[in-house]
Amino acid sequence: MPSLEQSFFDRWLRRGIISSMGLGFTIPYFRLLNRVHVTGDGIIETLPRKNVVFLSNHMTYFMEAFAFFDLVYVRHHLPLENPFMRFSAATETMKQNPLTQLFTKAGGVTFRRSFREGGKDVKRGADFEGIAKVEEAIADGWLLHFPAGTTQKGAPLRPGVAQLLHRTKAIAVPVRVDGFRDLLLYKQLPGKLLQRCHLNLHPPMDLDGFYAAPYHKESGAEVVERLSAIIGDPA
Repeated sequence: MPSLEQSFFDRWLRRGIISSMGLGFTIPYFRLLNRVHVTGDGIIETLPRKNVVFLSNHMTYFMEAFAFFDLVYVRHHLPLENPFMRFSAATETMKQNPLTQLFTKAGGVTFRRSFREGGKDVKRGADFEGIAKVEEAIADGWLLHFPAGTTQKGAPLRPGVAQLLHRTKAIAVPVRVDGFRDLLLYKQLPGKLLQRCHLNLHPPMDLDGFYAAPYHKESGAEVVERLSAIIGDPA
């Protein structure tokens, strides 16, 4: 079975990446050169340090993850390993170049998407090893997860998110981000200035009844619909 256990070197590399990212990128870029307005982040201090998943809409490959790491570790000054913050990402995305591979060391949990790869639609079986890593990341700390699985505007949430929640019984915090696509200068490269972005954390979803009962497709679809109403793109 896959494991997210880190070596001594990996642990210190992660600390270095997050610290340098905060000082060298997120503080100047998100606070001075642009404005990232955060609401609802008072919940950060009240959450347990494990078994929490933040479910966000997806605009860019990395800007939302950068902003969230900045929120947890820089703005709120939480210890780098309590909670252990990770983010989910497609395997092919994180293998694109040395920079993305390095960022994986900061907390990337990769899996192979069953419906899309390299910008093209595909059909293949689920990546059970990747799913196991995602579930381990939730059990071990906090995970920023993107239920749409793509940065395409208006993409529906994947039904698998309901199954993930039911298996992990995690505290599910919906997160709506806006404006981060406007930061991109070329493709996925940031560079635009004087933009305004918004990161809004909503109260945890009430899933006690959903967790207590056996999983059914209908109840899972209802959870996805509720989540989509919060974080989905407006019609």
